[in-house]
Amino acid sequence: MDKILQVPVEFLHMAWDIYWGLAFGFMLSSIIRAFISTESIASRLGKNNVAAVGMSSFFGAISSSCSYAAASMSRTLLLKGATWSNAVAFMVASTNLVFEIFIVIVSLLGWSFVAGEIVGGIFFIIISSLLIAWVYPSKVKKEAQKEMHESEKREMKGHDHQHMHHDHSSHQHSKAGFKSKLKEAAGYFYMDVLMVGKDILIGVAIASALMVLVPDSFWKNLFLTDNSSLPHIAVLAWNAVAGIIIAILAFVCSVGNIVMAAVLWKGGISFGGVIAFILADLVTVPMLMVYRRYYGLKTMWFLLITLTVCIFITALFLDFSFEALNWLPKSNTGGITHVNNQFTWDWQAWLNVIFIPTSIAYYFWGRRGMKMA
Repeated sequence: MDKILQVPVEFLHMAWDIYWGLAFGFMLSSIIRAFISTESIASRLGKNNVAAVGMSSFFGAISSSCSYAAASMSRTLLLKGATWSNAVAFMVASTNLVFEIFIVIVSLLGWSFVAGEIVGGIFFIIISSLLIAWVYPSKVKKEAQKEMHESEKREMKGHDHQHMHHDHSSHQHSKAGFKSKLKEAAGYFYMDVLMVGKDILIGVAIASALMVLVPDSFWKNLFLTDNSSLPHIAVLAWNAVAGIIIAILAFVCSVGNIVMAAVLWKGGISFGGVIAFILADLVTVPMLMVYRRYYGLKTMWFLLITLTVCIFITALFLDFSFEALNWLPKSNTGGITHVNNQFTWDWQAWLNVIFIPTSIAYYFWGRRGMKMA
């Protein structure tokens, strides 16, 4: 009974740790999106070259960290002439190289994982862009194009407000004044919270329960923490696979899986396994259903296989390269415990005091603007 009562306490600790970073990151993201035109970006992404992939990645990195919004924006870029490699590069950057992700990673995992996320995200973008450009079957691509246009027509007829709001994020950019764009930014914030807020809450809730209720021995056995009979590369490979499988089955996307990643790290998973778990938010079951809805079943399977292979390769690359550079963080295999079980009145507390009321007011301003639109 004591352990069950400890779960909500752990939940509140985690929520307090990550709130200000999430609020600041989402607010900054909404402002950037409101002031940057999607049209001007999409027009430059019609070729598979370094400059286009770089621009896709940059635009994704300053965009929303909501996985579903990233998938929706990727489809918008495709409809406006972007290549598949550039659209996927945008999606990877939008879910893994955004500011709010880095803040939460620093809070829960440390700077080594921020470096891993940045290096791994860039490496993931490079190999996935190349692989998609080389092996995406033309027949499947044509079917995806057809499905994509049909799904857009269905949404327009059905007034799918959530996705259409993101798909047409660039409307009236050139005509709107500063106040109008700021109001539009608040609307983006409102929509992002609606779309990703549930995932974050689910991620924190699951992580809290796992942290308290699952015994340390389970994680050590699962991740082969104390195994000395298997080759080191086999253990690392299994940890990468385990991280991907857990991400797919956990149903948690976006920032919510960073909290889960902290639990897995403290349970004994490898460094690359943590990054694999974080990157795999693009192949969770809900995201696969989005791909199916947008592009059809064949492209959904193609993206699942392609992205999974790239995530696996990225995880092993990080394990070996960071080990060679002596950048690997010290493993925490002494049991899953929260890093800070007591409230302290520090800089983080002051930032929460600022951002909690500010974000709430910003949310309701955006909500009012969306209802009036």
